[in-house]
Amino acid sequence: MVGWWLFDVPFSSNLVSLYVAACLFIAATLMLGLLISTVAMTQFQAVQLGFFTMLPSILLSGFMFPFDGMPAAAQAIAQVLPLTHFVDLVRGIALRGAPLSSMPAPLLKLSAFLVITLILAARRFRKRLD
Repeated sequence: MVGWWLFDVPFSSNLVSLYVAACLFIAATLMLGLLISTVAMTQFQAVQLGFFTMLPSILLSGFMFPFDGMPAAAQAIAQVLPLTHFVDLVRGIALRGAPLSSMPAPLLKLSAFLVITLILAARRFRKRLD
C-alpha cells in the first residue's frame, strides 16, 4: 500500500489474491519456525537456526538477485524455501495482474511446504513430549 500511495506504483490485481498468497506464505513460514523450535534445544539455537534459514531465503528467492542467473545448485536449494514461491506469486499478482488460479505451481509448492513442515513438526513435537 505504501508503494501505491507514496511511489505511485500501479497495482492492477485483486488485493484479496495478494492477501491469500500472503496468508499461505505466513502459515508456511510459521510451520518452519515451529519445526525449528522442535529441533533446537535452547532459545539461542532456535534463533541461530532461524537466521540460518532466513538469510538463504532472502538471498536465493529471486528477491535480491535474478533467479535465472543463479547456479543450478543454488536454484535447487531455493526451490525448497517458501519465500521463492511467494516472490513468484507476488510478482504475478502485483505486476501482471494475474489471478491465483493462473499460478498453480507456486501455490502447490507453497502448500506442500506448509503440509510437510506441519507433519514433521507435529511428529517431532510428539516425540519431545514423551
